[in-house]
Amino acid sequence: MHRSEVELLFATYREPVYRFLRRFLHDGPAAEDLTQEAFVRALGGSWQAGGQARAWIFQIARNLARDHLRAQARRPVLSPLGEHESRLRDPATALAVDAALATVDVDDREVFLLKELGGLTYAEIAAACGMTPDAVRSRLHRTRLALRRQLT
Repeated sequence: MHRSEVELLFATYREPVYRFLRRFLHDGPAAEDLTQEAFVRALGGSWQAGGQARAWIFQIARNLARDHLRAQARRPVLSPLGEHESRLRDPATALAVDAALATVDVDDREVFLLKELGGLTYAEIAAACGMTPDAVRSRLHRTRLALRRQLT
């Protein structure tokens, strides 16, 4: 991919990719590092994005996040509660949402965050995660129900 194309991707999707990674990993510094790494990998990539640029960059970020989580599972690190950030105004609510998200299956949480924080369409999530749009709808529905039960 050409440098100018990656620069445009970076300008357009840096914040959504960071927000997705931040919420998915619960680790700001790691999310920042992986956001940068996603765009570095895009620069070295040979795939022509066409109309699926957003799905492609989120797929790269998703794969990096999964690799990061696997590496962390081999050496767990605890993060203090003070590191939790959210766009929600009430810190107690933000922590409750984070706690509820932590109880959801990783694959379901990933799809939920790609939709809610990444703003991806069902088709883009399906492309990024290697599933059908119907499977995405099903996962989102199941996850929303589980979160609603946890938060009420």
